[in-house]
Amino acid sequence: GGFLRDVEEFDAGFFGIPPREAQAMDPQQRLVLEASWEALERAGFRPETLEGSNTGVYLGAMGSDYDRFHNHDLSALDAYGSMGSAGSVLSGRVSYSLGLRGPAVTVDTACSSSLVALH
Repeated sequence: GGFLRDVEEFDAGFFGIPPREAQAMDPQQRLVLEASWEALERAGFRPETLEGSNTGVYLGAMGSDYDRFHNHDLSALDAYGSMGSAGSVLSGRVSYSLGLRGPAVTVDTACSSSLVALH
C-alpha cells in the first residue's frame, strides 16, 4: 500500500476548506492541492495572481479506497464525505481553490491516468 506520513498536517484553512470538509477529504485531494500550489511556485508563478484567469486544470487520477475505510457510520454520510472521496472532483477542487475559470478535467484510466491527462 501507499501510505502518507504527516497527512494530518494539511493546512485546510490556507485553501479555504472548512475543518469538517478537510476531515472527510481523501488524502489524494490534499496532496493535489499542495502539489499544484508548489508546482506553480516552482514554475515562477504566484498562484494567487492566476485567480479569475482562463487557466485549465487537467489531472490524471486513479480511484481510491479512502471512503470505504474512512467512515462506516452511515448516519454520518454527507456531501463532504461524497465529494471528499470522489476522484472526479480533483481538478475542480484545484480550480476552485485557485479561483481559475478554465476547464477542469480529471482523467481516470487506471495506471495511465497521468499520461492520458498530459496528452
